[in-house]
Amino acid sequence: MEMYETALGRLVPIHEVQTVLEDAILRLLFEYRLNPQNPNNVPMKLSDIVHAVSSEQAHVMAALDALKEQQPPLVEERDLFQQERTFRITGSGVRFVRNMPQGLASVV
Repeated sequence: MEMYETALGRLVPIHEVQTVLEDAILRLLFEYRLNPQNPNNVPMKLSDIVHAVSSEQAHVMAALDALKEQQPPLVEERDLFQQERTFRITGSGVRFVRNMPQGLASVV
C-alpha cells in the first residue's frame, strides 16, 4: 500500500485525501497562530486558506467542517471579515499538532 506523509508528518494511505488536506489546513492555521505578526490570534479568511493549500473551496470547506466536528473541535469558525468566512485553530488543535509523534520541530 502506498503511503503519503502529511504536512503534520503522519503517514496515511494515499487514498485518504481528506486526511492529507485536513493536516495541511491544521499546519497552516497552527503556523498562522504562532506567527509573531499575528499576536491577537486573528482568524484566517477562507480564500487565503484555499490559496495556501492549493485546493478547491468545496474540498477545503469539507475538511474545515470535519475539523470543526472533531471532539473537541480542532478548528473554529469566527466572524465574517469583509463578507468572508474566517477560521482559526483552537487550543485543542494546537495541542493536537504539538503532540504529533514525529513532532513539528521545524515549525516551533
